[in-house]
Amino acid sequence: MTKSGASHPKVLIVGAGPTGLTLALLLARAGLRTALIERNDGPQPHPAACILSTRTMEVFREVGVAQEILERCQDVFERSTITWVTTLAGTELGRCSAAPDDLEALHALSPVHALHFPQNRLEPLLWEKVRRSPLVDFRPGQDGVAVEESDGGITLRTVAGNGDAATLAGDYLVACDGATGPIRRLIGIETEGPTLQHMIGVYFTADLGRFVDHRKSILYWVLNETVFGVLIAHWLPHEWVLFVPYFPPQQSPEDFSEGRCRALVEAAVGAPVSDLDVRLVRPWTLAARLAERYRRGRVFLAGDAAHSFPPTGGLGLNTGVQDVHNLAWKLAATLKGHADPALLETYEQERRPVAATNLAHSVRNFDNMNDLSRVVGLDHRHLRRLRAVQNLALFRRLPQRWQRGTVDAALRFALGRLATLRAETPKGAAARAEFTRRIPGQAPHYRFLGLDLGFSYERGAFRAEATPKPEAADPVIDYRPTTWPSARLPHVWVRTEGARRAIHDAIAPDALTLLAHEAGAGAWRAALAGLDPAPPMPVRLLCVGATADADLQDPDGAWAGLSETGPTGAVLVRPDGHVAWRAPALPEAPARALAAVLREVLCLDWRNCRKP
Repeated sequence: MTKSGASHPKVLIVGAGPTGLTLALLLARAGLRTALIERNDGPQPHPAACILSTRTMEVFREVGVAQEILERCQDVFERSTITWVTTLAGTELGRCSAAPDDLEALHALSPVHALHFPQNRLEPLLWEKVRRSPLVDFRPGQDGVAVEESDGGITLRTVAGNGDAATLAGDYLVACDGATGPIRRLIGIETEGPTLQHMIGVYFTADLGRFVDHRKSILYWVLNETVFGVLIAHWLPHEWVLFVPYFPPQQSPEDFSEGRCRALVEAAVGAPVSDLDVRLVRPWTLAARLAERYRRGRVFLAGDAAHSFPPTGGLGLNTGVQDVHNLAWKLAATLKGHADPALLETYEQERRPVAATNLAHSVRNFDNMNDLSRVVGLDHRHLRRLRAVQNLALFRRLPQRWQRGTVDAALRFALGRLATLRAETPKGAAARAEFTRRIPGQAPHYRFLGLDLGFSYERGAFRAEATPKPEAADPVIDYRPTTWPSARLPHVWVRTEGARRAIHDAIAPDALTLLAHEAGAGAWRAALAGLDPAPPMPVRLLCVGATADADLQDPDGAWAGLSETGPTGAVLVRPDGHVAWRAPALPEAPARALAAVLREVLCLDWRNCRKP
C-alpha cells in the first residue's frame, strides 16, 4: 500500500536488487518520490554478487549505508588473496593478491575502499533503509506485467502473488529487474552478445576453517579430475558457493541432486565434510550481453537489465550501481525543471560505453584463465568444440542416453588432464611450477582500480576539451587522479567547520558545484552573480584554500596540484561527482564563459527549459 500522505510518485522503479534500491535512495536524497516494485517478498537469500568496488562504496556513502557495511563486513585486507588449489586439503598451486601493494596510497585515493560483502547481507540492509524512507512507496511481492506510455507520463500495471492487480503512474520508469526481467522485453529492446558457459552454483554452509585459516582468500580455484571450478568464500569459514560448469541440453540442472552436490563439494575440499548443509542449488548462465539501447521513451534500463557480465571481474553489481548514480541526478534535474529533458539522453551516451568496456574486460578475464589450464593441455577451445558437437543436428538425432554418455565421457577425458597437477612425478612438478609462474598474469582479473575510479565519458553532460586525458601506465590496474572533464573528481581531505571531510562530501546533491582557489574565488563569485538570466539549476561556489577564510580548508595544499588548474582557475562538478568543466585560468569574460558551459551541460537554451 502507498505510505500515508504519499503523493503521486515521480519515478517508478522495477526491481529491488542493489541497483533499484540504490536508485530509490538516491532519488529520495534528492527529494523525489518513487514507487519501488519487486517481484520477491524478501531480499536475496543467496550470497550472489559479493564485490563492492571503491566507487560503489562512495555511492553507498552518499546514501548513508557505507559505514554500516564497513562495520559489518569481514576484514578485506586479511583475506585479499586469490588461491589456486587441486583441493582445499591438497596441493596449493599459487596465490595472487587482489589488493594494491601500497595500502597507504590506496587510502589516499578515496575515503572508502573496495570490500567483500555478499548480496544476502547487503540487500537486507538496503531494504531496511528504503522501508524507513517516507519518499519511497515500496511494494514487494508485485510483478510488473504491462507498461504504457502517454505524452504526460508512464503507467505500470502490477500483479501481486495473490492475483491482486494495481496500476501505478509516474513521469518515468527505470527497469532494474535483472537480465531476465520483463520490462526490457515489454518495451522491445534486444540484447547483443554470446553465452559463455552454463554453471551450477551450490550454496552451502560448512566449517572449512581447518583448510583455509592459514590462507584466507576470497576465491579458491579448484582444479582436479572431478571438479574444475571455484569455491567462493562468502563468509569465512562457513558460508560458501561452489560453481562448476555443466553442458546442456544433455546435462541439466535436475542432474545435480543434493547427493551429487555433496559429492562435488567434498571433491573440491578433498576430504569428507561432516557438517555440510546444502542450502540452494541453482543454474547460472555466464553471458556477455549488452542492451542495444538504454532507453525507449520514458523507460530506462539499468543494471543487469541493461548488461549481463560474466562474474570474472566482479563488475556487474558495481556497474549497475554506478548506472543509477549517473541517472539519478539527471532525473532529479529534469523533474525539478533544473535542466532540459534532453539531459536524459546523456545517460545512454555516458553509461553504455562504460558497460561495453567493463564487459570486454570481464570477457578477457574469462578467456585469460585459459592460460593456466593450458599448462596441462586443457584448453577452453576443447569445451567450445564440445558445445558445438552437442548442437549438431546429427548428434541430436542419437538416442538420449548415447548423447549423455558421449558428453560425460568427453568431460571425463578433458578433466582427466588436471590429474597432472597433483601427480608426484617430474611431469607433475614441472606443470605445477609453470602454473605458478603464470599466475601473475591474472592480476587484471582481480585488481582494477583504474577501471573502477578512472573511467570517463566520450560525450555527454560536460564540456569536452582537446587536451588528452592523463592516464596511468596500466589504466586497468592503476588509477591516475585527474579533473579532465567527465572524470571522477579526485579525492582530497579538507576541513570545514572544524571537521575533516572528503571533498566529495561537499559536492551538492541537487546543484552544480564550482570549486575555486582563493586567488580567483572573488572573480568567480562575481561571474555567478552576473549570470542573466540565472541558470535553472543552482550553482554553488566553494573556495578551496589554505587559510581559515576558505570554505574548504586544505592546509597541505593538495588541491592545488590535484585540480590541474592555475590559481584563478576553477572546476565545475556535477551532483554525481564527475567533472562537468574546468577552466585552467579565469577567462576574459568569466560570466559569458560560465553561461555557455551551463547551457551545454544542462540544456541547449535554458530560457526554454520546463519550469517546476
